[in-house]
Amino acid sequence: MDSSSGSDDHIVGFDAGRRVSKITFITLFALGVAEVALGLISNSVVLIADGIDSFGDSAIILIVLLGLFFATKQNNKGSNGSSSDANQPWLGYYKIESFAAFVAAIGMVGMGIVIIVRAVEALIDPIEIVHPEIALITLASAAGISGYRAVQMNRIAGRYKLLSLKAGARNAIKDSMASVIGFFSILVAVYLGFPQADPIGALIIAAFIFSISYYILKDSSLVLLDIISNPQIVEQVKTLIERSHGVKVSNILLRPMGPFLYADINVVLDGSMTVAEFKILADNIKKSVRKRFPNIQRLTVIIEQS
Repeated sequence: MDSSSGSDDHIVGFDAGRRVSKITFITLFALGVAEVALGLISNSVVLIADGIDSFGDSAIILIVLLGLFFATKQNNKGSNGSSSDANQPWLGYYKIESFAAFVAAIGMVGMGIVIIVRAVEALIDPIEIVHPEIALITLASAAGISGYRAVQMNRIAGRYKLLSLKAGARNAIKDSMASVIGFFSILVAVYLGFPQADPIGALIIAAFIFSISYYILKDSSLVLLDIISNPQIVEQVKTLIERSHGVKVSNILLRPMGPFLYADINVVLDGSMTVAEFKILADNIKKSVRKRFPNIQRLTVIIEQS
């Protein structure tokens, strides 16, 4: 089956993801610098934590951006048929963006540890927050900007099923929620006379970071280890083929490749079928499977003698 249409669409997705990632990286980096600087001025631990969170998220988005860049570069190289890619399927480079998501999650874990250490120190020895109005305005602005960037990234990630971009979108969502938590933490610390609320808010931000990291590590690891997250799909594909085409399926091998699945399908046929008839049957099987399971982008139908 010619899967060039789905592959070309995904290259377009990589390009769109790269553009939105670039804008998000610049935005989060600027927010991180501003929050850390203003956090140091105002003595707000949660503002510093949110700044570290934003700054760290910008580095993670940069990793995602690099993954998308190399995936696009290698896909273009493979689609041009260069000799360096002659012996390997060019769609294999989709794993680059899954690896980018894995590295991004590890970076998030390190970032969370730094925040916890700083928050515990402030919890033991609270520091009075100065210029709380500036801190509140900064956090409110950060929440709005991060939320908007998350919506943009999530829209493209959902359309093109990009795992690394989805990780970046989750990061931006978490960053927006962290800013909201920081906002209310400073309100409680300053206006309700409970200074421990500031480092407690920082600890909550760290908890968000660890929970998001877990899901990203799990999803990207499944792709890198060639493990499908939904093993029931094998039986569903087998049932579809046997009912729709009247042939026996002896084995189906599915393996993930970035946002796609590859499928090797073994069908049992008698010796009376001609090559032309088998070609028609194989094309029909591929069409029906692709229609029901659009994420299966490359299929191989293999004959077994009855």
